[in-house]
This record gives sequence, structure tokens and C-alpha cells, in this order.
Amino acid sequence: MAVEYHLERIGDLPDVSPRLLLIQKPATGWLPLGEDELESRLEAIRNSSTLEELRDQPDIAAYRQFYWRLGIDPTKRRPSAEALVRRIIAGKPFPRINPIVDRYNLISAENRISIGALSTDYLGDTKLTMRKAEQNEPFLGIGFREPKPCTGQELVLSMNGEIIALYPYRDSHNTRIRGNDSAILFTLCDVPGLEESQIEKSAQSLKSEFC
Repeated sequence: MAVEYHLERIGDLPDVSPRLLLIQKPATGWLPLGEDELESRLEAIRNSSTLEELRDQPDIAAYRQFYWRLGIDPTKRRPSAEALVRRIIAGKPFPRINPIVDRYNLISAENRISIGALSTDYLGDTKLTMRKAEQNEPFLGIGFREPKPCTGQELVLSMNGEIIALYPYRDSHNTRIRGNDSAILFTLCDVPGLEESQIEKSAQSLKSEFC
């Protein structure tokens, strides 16, 4: 029987609910991203917008407005999809991590949708909780040398009391994708103002590339 993950909301939260998408490791393994395919897709993203035009696009603006609602300055802590797109348009090197991360980062940038990815090899339960962080609650994010205290403003996903993601911009170190994971739980980050069709398109892209 296939595993199903569920999301429980606790407290007075913004009206958002990420779409959860579980993808099992293909029998042939995770497909590497070749240099020719990567460059072709990066070029399409570079040609899609300028940095000046980017902030006024509806999807980018929706994430920025959501950040302001949470008390987060999106010009200092950029939504993950915007950060990727800005990096690509600016001509900076695309971060190569592993076959899984490389592909879902591309999908995120192409669709302007922030996507989280959690390794099910670490997850110990099938119920995720969306809630506000507690003041000074520790969070060890990807790229952190040590846990950092939350302010209490953050919207988080947690499992068994542990924060596994700051919604919608950073996943935890413990749930990070290592490249040979048995399955990935993707979180497609919905916020007010986003078209449902964009979330669905991103979900279909993930299924197409990984299944």
C-alpha cells in the first residue's frame, strides 16, 4: 500500500496549504541532469524576463506580499523561487547539488513556484503539522552551521515536534535531499494570489521528470 502524508493545521494561520507530492525512487534510479539539457532550460529562463520586470510579475509579487504578512522583508530573505530565477537571469552559476535537487530547482525557477523537498528516509511519521514557530525555537536549516532561534513570526512545517521547514523558503538540514533517497516528499508552496494552475503545472512537471 502506498504511503500517504497528511497535513494538520494548528492555530490561527494564513489561508495557505502546500500541495504534498510523494515520488518514489524510479527503478532505474534518479535521472541525472545533463549539461546540454541544463543550458537549454537556463537560456529559456534568462530570456523570459529581466531583473527589473521580475518583481512585478504576479507570482513573484504573491510570494513577496505573503512574506510581508509574516513580518519578513522579501528583499532581504528572498522567496526561494525568486532567488533562483534572479540568480539565473543575472548569469550566475546554477548550483549543482545532485540529480534530484538540480531538477526540482529548475522546475521551481521555470514555474516561479517555491518547492520544498523532504527525504522520506528521515521522516519518522506521515503527519506534518503547519503552525507558527515558538519564540526561540531552534531550527537547523540547510546551510546552517548550527541551529538558529526562531522569532515566533515564522510559519513552519514540523513533524514530531521538530521544525522541518520554514514555509515557504527553507528546508531543514536533517530532511535534506542526499541524492540517493528512496522517496521524496515535495511541498509545493501555495500562497494567496497564486493561480492553482501554476501549482498543478509544477506538480505535473515533477511527475514527468521523476516518474
